Formats: sequence, structure tokens, C-alpha cells
Amino acid sequence: MAAFLALISAGLFGAGDFMGGAAARKTGVFSVVATSHLVGFVLILGLVPFMADQFLWVDLGLGAISGLFGLVGIFLIYHSLSRGPMTVVAPITSIAAAIIPVFWGLGFGEHLSPLHLLGIGLGLVSILLVSRHTPEKENPTPLPPWLITESLLAGLSFSGFFIVIDATSASTEPWPLVGARLVTVTFLVLAAFGPKRSFWPEREVTGLVIGAGVADVVANVAFLMATNRGLLSLVAVLSSLYPAATVLLARLVLKEHLQRVQMLGLAGAVAASTLIALG
Repeated sequence: MAAFLALISAGLFGAGDFMGGAAARKTGVFSVVATSHLVGFVLILGLVPFMADQFLWVDLGLGAISGLFGLVGIFLIYHSLSRGPMTVVAPITSIAAAIIPVFWGLGFGEHLSPLHLLGIGLGLVSILLVSRHTPEKENPTPLPPWLITESLLAGLSFSGFFIVIDATSASTEPWPLVGARLVTVTFLVLAAFGPKRSFWPEREVTGLVIGAGVADVVANVAFLMATNRGLLSLVAVLSSLYPAATVLLARLVLKEHLQRVQMLGLAGAVAASTLIALG
């Protein structure tokens, strides 16, 4: 069940990043993040009465801390996705988002089977393969260093979110996500009063922004449920396979070129998911 939920979160994270990145190319990154988080906040409030068994202040507080990590990460990745190729940005981000929780889980006593270890190794290699990007002959411009750095920092922020949210109790889900969204929406509303800053996106991308908000919050719910039912080291790797969805959508919708090595990485991601599920 944990593996299944983690894969659902991966698909939704990838779809949300695609929609958010596409919207950010046509309007301000701030408005995309602000509106999508507001949509997510309303949705998660509606889910609480049907899911939570109890309320704990400590879990709400942990959720608030995780929300700060997530907010930094989402700003960075949306900015990167709006400026660089999605088939590169998303995989680079996921490398850091996957590796750190794996070592964190192993360092705190998580025990993995040989199949699990093989699946984790293959999953990390698959992410690296999907992130490989050789400039085309007709467009030989290399990737700017700031894009790679920003993508990695986004991944580090998401790993912080994963680790903190993992410390919450299964009986309180999704209250930690309420705490996360409460903090981020409050911060964004206050920041919206700054100069030359609009809370609302352009009308033409409203659908994309709403879709990104829904996908992101449902992905977070799926991740929270997965990590409460399985090992963080496994759930983090499976959830970090989200570039597969982003890359495929970028290929289908934006016609971004998918290279052979990236296709090999996608196949490896499927194999890694299978090994982890069977382990």
C-alpha cells in the first residue's frame, strides 16, 4: 500500500510541477505559487473531517515547519521550470529530494531487504539518466550553472519537507498538511502587499494554476499516507520518480525532445518501482 501511494504522489507531483511550470512561463511565479497554495489550503480543509482520527498540536507544528521547506522548494522549482527545459529541471531536483531522505532513514534504523536496496539504487540511477541533457546540434547552448544550482536547492528543500512530515502520526493525517498550508498561505498573503506583486495569475493560465494546486495537495496527502505506512527511505525514492510524469507531459504537450538516455531512465524508473514494491 505504501509503494502504491508513493507512486500516486509521484505522478501527481510531476503533473503539478508541469502545470505550475507551464503557468509560470506566462505569468509571475509568485502568483502561481500563491493561488495554487490557496486552492490546496481550501481543499485540504475539506478533507480533514473525513480523514483525521485525532488532532495533535505537535503534528500541526511539524506540518508548519515542513510547509516552510516546501514553500522554498516550490518557488525554486517553478522558477527553474519557467526558465529552463522541464525534462532537465525536474530530474535534477528529484536527485536531492530522494538521496537525503534515504540516508536519513537508514541512519535512524530503517532496515531494507536486498530487493529494496537494488530498487533504490536503480531508482537513483534512473533519475540521473532522466536528468541527462545533451545540447542539440542546432541549439548547442549549455545549461546555465544557476539553473542547475537552483534545481538542486529545490530538491534539498523538498527533502526537508519529506523528513519533517515523516515525523508526524498517522492518526492525525491530514492535519500536518493543514499546518503546512496555513503557514504558507499566511506568508504569501502578507507578501502580496509588496510592491509590484500580484496574488492572482493571468486569466489564461487560471486552469493550470488550479490544476497545479489540486495535484500538489493530493500528492502531499498521498505522500503523507505512504510515509506513515512505510519506510521513508523507500517512499522518498518512489515519490521522487515524479520527473517521469513531468518529462512525459513536457514531451507530449510542449514537444520537448526526449533523448534515448532519458527514455532508458524512464524504463529504469518503472523497474525500480517494481523492485521496491516486491521487496
